[in-house]
Amino acid sequence: MGNIITIAYTTEGTTDKRFLGNIIERTFESLLYDSNTEIEIHPPYHIIEKGASFNEKIKNVATKYKYFHVICVHCDSDAPSAEKVLSNKIHPTFKIVENTVGACRNLVAIIPVQMTEAWMLADIELFLREINTNKSCNELNLPCKTNQIEKISNPKNRIEHAIREAQSNVPKRRNKLKISELYTPISQKLTLQQLEQLPSFVAFKENARQSLEKLNYLH
Repeated sequence: MGNIITIAYTTEGTTDKRFLGNIIERTFESLLYDSNTEIEIHPPYHIIEKGASFNEKIKNVATKYKYFHVICVHCDSDAPSAEKVLSNKIHPTFKIVENTVGACRNLVAIIPVQMTEAWMLADIELFLREINTNKSCNELNLPCKTNQIEKISNPKNRIEHAIREAQSNVPKRRNKLKISELYTPISQKLTLQQLEQLPSFVAFKENARQSLEKLNYLH
Protein backbone atom coordinates (compact mmCIF):
# COMPACT_ATOMS: atom_id res chain seq x y z
CA MET A 1 0.00 0.00 0.00
CA GLY A 2 1.28 3.47 -0.85
CA ASN A 3 1.49 6.45 1.44
CA ILE A 4 -1.64 8.39 2.33
CA ILE A 5 -1.89 12.15 2.79
CA THR A 6 -4.75 13.55 4.83
CA ILE A 7 -5.66 17.20 4.32
CA ALA A 8 -8.06 19.36 6.29
CA TYR A 9 -9.13 22.88 5.47
CA THR A 10 -10.94 25.83 6.97
CA THR A 11 -13.00 28.39 5.06
CA GLU A 12 -14.52 31.75 5.78
CA GLY A 13 -17.96 30.73 4.52
CA THR A 14 -20.03 27.70 3.56
CA THR A 15 -19.98 28.49 -0.16
CA ASP A 16 -16.17 28.64 -0.07
CA LYS A 17 -16.25 25.00 1.05
CA ARG A 18 -18.04 23.92 -2.13
CA PHE A 19 -15.40 25.51 -4.32
CA LEU A 20 -12.12 25.16 -2.43
CA GLY A 21 -12.37 21.49 -1.45
CA ASN A 22 -12.05 20.36 -5.06
CA ILE A 23 -9.36 22.93 -5.87
CA ILE A 24 -7.23 21.92 -2.88
CA GLU A 25 -7.46 18.23 -3.72
CA ARG A 26 -6.63 18.73 -7.38
CA THR A 27 -3.73 21.06 -6.61
CA PHE A 28 -2.07 18.58 -4.28
CA GLU A 29 -2.68 15.77 -6.78
CA SER A 30 -1.00 17.78 -9.53
CA LEU A 31 2.04 18.45 -7.34
CA LEU A 32 2.43 14.76 -6.57
CA TYR A 33 1.80 13.59 -10.12
CA ASP A 34 5.50 13.33 -10.97
CA SER A 35 6.48 11.90 -7.59
CA ASN A 36 8.02 8.43 -7.61
CA THR A 37 6.19 7.55 -4.40
CA GLU A 38 2.78 5.97 -4.65
CA ILE A 39 0.66 8.44 -2.73
CA GLU A 40 -3.07 8.54 -2.14
CA ILE A 41 -4.78 11.78 -1.19
CA HIS A 42 -7.97 11.48 0.78
CA PRO A 43 -10.66 14.05 -0.12
CA PRO A 44 -9.91 17.14 2.01
CA TYR A 45 -11.89 17.32 5.23
CA HIS A 46 -13.70 20.59 5.89
CA ILE A 47 -13.40 21.95 9.44
CA ILE A 48 -15.83 24.36 11.06
CA GLU A 49 -14.34 25.79 14.23
CA LYS A 50 -15.47 28.69 16.36
CA GLY A 51 -13.15 31.06 18.14
CA ALA A 52 -13.08 34.53 19.63
CA SER A 53 -10.43 35.54 17.09
CA PHE A 54 -8.80 34.23 13.93
CA ASN A 55 -5.69 33.35 15.94
CA GLU A 56 -7.66 31.36 18.49
CA LYS A 57 -9.74 29.58 15.86
CA ILE A 58 -6.75 28.38 13.83
CA LYS A 59 -4.81 27.41 16.95
CA ASN A 60 -7.80 25.33 18.06
CA VAL A 61 -8.00 23.70 14.64
CA ALA A 62 -4.28 22.88 14.54
CA THR A 63 -4.46 21.35 18.01
CA LYS A 64 -7.76 19.49 17.72
CA TYR A 65 -6.96 18.14 14.24
CA LYS A 66 -3.23 17.58 14.75
CA TYR A 67 -3.42 14.11 13.15
CA PHE A 68 -3.87 15.61 9.66
CA HIS A 69 -0.73 15.87 7.55
CA VAL A 70 -1.69 19.28 6.17
CA ILE A 71 -4.21 21.94 7.18
CA CYS A 72 -5.13 24.59 4.61
CA VAL A 73 -6.28 27.91 6.03
CA HIS A 74 -8.52 30.00 3.81
CA CYS A 75 -8.79 33.75 4.23
CA ASP A 76 -9.96 36.15 1.50
CA SER A 77 -7.79 39.21 1.04
CA ASP A 78 -10.77 41.57 0.48
CA ALA A 79 -8.11 43.83 -1.05
CA PRO A 80 -6.04 44.13 -4.25
CA SER A 81 -3.26 42.04 -2.68
CA ALA A 82 -2.71 39.50 0.09
CA GLU A 83 -0.14 41.60 1.97
CA LYS A 84 -2.46 42.91 4.69
CA VAL A 85 -3.97 39.50 5.44
CA LEU A 86 -0.53 37.91 5.52
CA SER A 87 0.94 40.48 7.92
CA ASN A 88 -2.13 40.88 10.16
CA LYS A 89 -3.52 37.34 10.25
CA ILE A 90 -1.60 34.53 8.57
CA HIS A 91 1.99 35.17 9.70
CA PRO A 92 1.16 35.95 13.37
CA THR A 93 -1.25 33.01 13.60
CA PHE A 94 1.09 30.52 11.96
CA LYS A 95 3.81 31.67 14.36
CA ILE A 96 1.54 30.94 17.33
CA VAL A 97 0.80 27.46 15.98
CA GLU A 98 4.51 26.87 15.33
CA ASN A 99 5.11 27.43 19.05
CA THR A 100 2.16 25.30 20.18
CA VAL A 101 3.07 21.86 21.50
CA GLY A 102 1.03 19.03 20.01
CA ALA A 103 -0.35 21.00 17.05
CA CYS A 104 -0.24 20.34 13.32
CA ARG A 105 2.38 22.84 12.19
CA ASN A 106 2.10 22.05 8.48
CA LEU A 107 -0.25 24.91 7.63
CA VAL A 108 -0.94 26.17 4.11
CA ALA A 109 -2.38 29.62 3.46
CA ILE A 110 -4.94 29.96 0.69
CA ILE A 111 -5.73 33.63 0.06
CA PRO A 112 -7.82 34.46 -3.01
CA VAL A 113 -7.63 38.07 -4.21
CA GLN A 114 -10.11 39.63 -3.65
CA MET A 115 -12.32 36.69 -2.69
CA THR A 116 -12.89 33.06 -3.68
CA GLU A 117 -15.41 34.06 -6.36
CA ALA A 118 -12.58 35.68 -8.35
CA TRP A 119 -11.13 32.24 -9.00
CA MET A 120 -14.45 31.17 -10.53
CA LEU A 121 -13.76 33.61 -13.37
CA ALA A 122 -10.32 32.22 -14.28
CA ASP A 123 -11.86 30.52 -17.33
CA ILE A 124 -14.45 33.01 -18.56
CA GLU A 125 -15.63 30.75 -21.40
CA LEU A 126 -16.34 27.97 -18.89
CA PHE A 127 -18.22 30.42 -16.70
CA LEU A 128 -20.38 31.62 -19.61
CA ARG A 129 -21.22 28.01 -20.50
CA GLU A 130 -22.15 27.23 -16.90
CA ILE A 131 -24.62 30.12 -16.78
CA ASN A 132 -25.95 29.03 -20.19
CA THR A 133 -25.68 32.34 -22.02
CA ASN A 134 -24.72 33.52 -25.48
CA LYS A 135 -23.93 36.98 -24.18
CA SER A 136 -20.31 38.06 -24.13
CA CYS A 137 -18.19 38.90 -21.10
CA ASN A 138 -18.36 42.56 -22.13
CA GLU A 139 -22.15 42.48 -22.27
CA LEU A 140 -22.24 40.94 -18.79
CA ASN A 141 -19.63 43.34 -17.38
CA LEU A 142 -17.22 40.50 -16.63
CA PRO A 143 -13.43 40.55 -17.04
CA CYS A 144 -12.49 39.23 -20.47
CA LYS A 145 -8.79 39.00 -19.62
CA THR A 146 -7.34 37.04 -16.73
CA ASN A 147 -5.18 39.92 -15.53
CA GLN A 148 -8.35 41.93 -14.88
CA ILE A 149 -9.93 39.41 -12.51
CA GLU A 150 -8.12 40.24 -9.27
CA LYS A 151 -8.78 43.95 -9.82
CA ILE A 152 -12.53 43.50 -9.24
CA SER A 153 -13.31 44.65 -5.70
CA ASN A 154 -16.40 42.45 -5.29
CA PRO A 155 -16.40 39.55 -7.78
CA LYS A 156 -19.34 37.85 -6.05
CA ASN A 157 -21.60 40.84 -6.73
CA ARG A 158 -20.29 41.00 -10.31
CA ILE A 159 -21.11 37.32 -10.84
CA GLU A 160 -24.60 37.67 -9.36
CA HIS A 161 -25.27 40.66 -11.63
CA ALA A 162 -24.03 38.68 -14.66
CA ILE A 163 -26.33 35.77 -13.80
CA ARG A 164 -29.34 38.11 -13.55
CA GLU A 165 -28.42 39.78 -16.82
CA ALA A 166 -27.91 36.44 -18.57
CA GLN A 167 -31.37 35.29 -17.45
CA SER A 168 -33.21 38.54 -18.06
CA ASN A 169 -35.36 36.88 -20.74
CA VAL A 170 -36.10 33.71 -18.76
CA PRO A 171 -39.83 33.50 -17.86
CA LYS A 172 -40.54 34.25 -14.20
CA ARG A 173 -42.27 30.91 -13.70
CA ARG A 174 -39.07 29.01 -14.43
CA ASN A 175 -36.47 28.35 -11.76
CA LYS A 176 -33.52 30.64 -12.29
CA LEU A 177 -29.89 29.81 -11.74
CA LYS A 178 -28.28 31.00 -8.50
CA ILE A 179 -24.61 31.57 -7.77
CA SER A 180 -24.74 28.87 -5.09
CA GLU A 181 -25.26 26.30 -7.86
CA LEU A 182 -21.99 27.23 -9.59
CA TYR A 183 -19.34 26.63 -6.93
CA THR A 184 -19.13 22.85 -7.23
CA PRO A 185 -19.35 22.37 -11.03
CA ILE A 186 -16.91 25.16 -11.81
CA SER A 187 -14.40 23.88 -9.23
CA GLN A 188 -14.59 20.45 -10.90
CA LYS A 189 -14.21 21.69 -14.49
CA LEU A 190 -11.82 24.63 -14.08
CA THR A 191 -8.31 23.67 -15.19
CA LEU A 192 -5.37 24.37 -12.92
CA GLN A 193 -3.60 25.86 -15.94
CA GLN A 194 -6.25 28.58 -16.05
CA LEU A 195 -5.99 29.19 -12.31
CA GLU A 196 -2.22 29.45 -12.60
CA GLN A 197 -2.72 32.73 -14.44
CA LEU A 198 -3.85 34.24 -11.12
CA PRO A 199 -0.99 35.25 -8.77
CA SER A 200 -3.01 34.37 -5.66
CA PHE A 201 -3.46 30.79 -6.85
CA VAL A 202 0.22 30.51 -7.75
CA ALA A 203 1.04 31.59 -4.18
CA PHE A 204 -1.27 28.89 -2.78
CA LYS A 205 0.26 26.24 -5.03
CA GLU A 206 3.74 27.18 -3.84
CA ASN A 207 2.57 26.98 -0.21
CA ALA A 208 1.15 23.54 -0.96
CA ARG A 209 4.44 22.48 -2.55
CA GLN A 210 6.36 23.53 0.56
CA SER A 211 3.98 21.54 2.78
CA LEU A 212 4.73 18.40 0.75
CA GLU A 213 8.45 19.08 1.04
CA LYS A 214 8.04 19.15 4.82
CA LEU A 215 6.53 15.66 4.56
CA ASN A 216 9.47 14.59 2.36
CA TYR A 217 7.12 13.77 -0.51
CA LEU A 218 8.77 16.39 -2.70
CA HIS A 219 12.41 17.40 -2.80
